[in-house]
Amino acid sequence: MIVLIVAVVIVVVFFFLFPRPTLIAITALGAVGIGIATFIYFQQSSRDGSITSIKGTSSGADGCVDPAKPVFVRLLNGSKQQVDVVRFQLIAKRRGFSVEYYSDYLTSYKIIAPGGTYDDCWALNQYRGLQTLPEKLTPQELDWSVEISSVEFASDR
Repeated sequence: MIVLIVAVVIVVVFFFLFPRPTLIAITALGAVGIGIATFIYFQQSSRDGSITSIKGTSSGADGCVDPAKPVFVRLLNGSKQQVDVVRFQLIAKRRGFSVEYYSDYLTSYKIIAPGGTYDDCWALNQYRGLQTLPEKLTPQELDWSVEISSVEFASDR
């Protein structure tokens, strides 16, 4: 804080002693700062756009025949980059209710090409599984959804 106060005092003194060069220097520094901020903004928004183009869906138990892996998940890579890792939350809600009945964080290390999809059936956490909950609902009786937490692209490494 003291450094900021000293810097402001120095700028004010230089402004009174050399007004024109001080204004030129402040303008140049402001333009450089705006340029850097614009670059960072577009770099971040480009990256966010790629992450948001990764979609996850679940149709519940439809398509899964193995009782050890009862929940079907589809990951869609809508970006222009190869996806190496997808971390997501698998969520189940009772039909007609808004509260989460079951949720777990999972990670897929399957490489997904640009525009590609990855379909697989997933096992439920045995320690937080449906059998530990009071109503003892089966995966077929729940509405499943997928929320993408983070994505690692091939170019990130």
